[in-house]
Amino acid sequence: MKVTIKDIARAAGVSHPTVSKALNGSPGVSQAVRQRILSIAEQMNYIPNQAARRLADKQTQTIGLLWPKSEALFFHHLSLQIQQEAARRGLDVMISLADPPRGLRAFNEHFVDRIIFWSPPGWQPDLAFIQQKELFHGRMLLIGGGALKGTHRISVDRSGAIYEAVRYLAANGHRRITFIGDSHEKQLGFTKGILEQRMEYHEHYVIAVKEGEPFPEQQVAALLDSLDKPTAFIVDNQSFAFGLLKLFRDRELRMPDDYSLIVYDEIPEMQRLEIPVTTVGPPIGKLAALALSIIAGKEPQGQDDMADIEIKCELHVRKSTGRL
Repeated sequence: MKVTIKDIARAAGVSHPTVSKALNGSPGVSQAVRQRILSIAEQMNYIPNQAARRLADKQTQTIGLLWPKSEALFFHHLSLQIQQEAARRGLDVMISLADPPRGLRAFNEHFVDRIIFWSPPGWQPDLAFIQQKELFHGRMLLIGGGALKGTHRISVDRSGAIYEAVRYLAANGHRRITFIGDSHEKQLGFTKGILEQRMEYHEHYVIAVKEGEPFPEQQVAALLDSLDKPTAFIVDNQSFAFGLLKLFRDRELRMPDDYSLIVYDEIPEMQRLEIPVTTVGPPIGKLAALALSIIAGKEPQGQDDMADIEIKCELHVRKSTGRL
């Protein structure tokens, strides 16, 4: 049976308002009585009613994550890192995979007053989200590139990431590189790198395919059979990377002897493959720590104090890339 403050009051021989004050650290209770009540509560294995506390002060020690419905392993690892960083600060984490307006409504109903929202570049709030945002009274941080008035923001330098990948491959003798993906920012970085390094460029060296769509096996196979086939690939995400690696195995091609490969997003799985894969992407640990340092702050902030930070990506060189 669950222990209540009335049970503690009977055991301590005091009124239950006195027990409530002692447990909540409120004034009006002597130190000796407070310590006796706390000791009895511990002996009786008392568990505070957090829901009642939320109703009383409209605050929680909880961070809400508005998270994308994505199979990308990056979001799995980032959410784990955020949870670990939150735990160090005595905070809990709730994750919503619902549409953003519905997820925000659920957090409002549970008085969650800190929210981290992954929103991609170009994201625009709809009316339902704006209505829920007006009801939200707390800190909100957008990660990923989206922006919204009255919120903190961390963006990612995706263009710079792919640009550095191109530069690295060029420094190792590669002149024909293919990019597989559909991110506008990443394609800009790819094009900038190709032009600055004066590499060979053909229209079919950019294979535009959106995340969630199947790996473009036929297009890549045709490219591998062409006279001007590439010597290296830069791939937008791990899903496409796995598709490309399967195609390499089917054709008995090996990295880096036949082709070099760089994958966007630094996730542990890329290190555990038979041939560890070179990656470029935002450092997950640093991103999580930065997010928590912003969202867990306690000082009041006005509109002019909103954080707006761009996090740089890091290149991790492994055995999937080689010199020509």
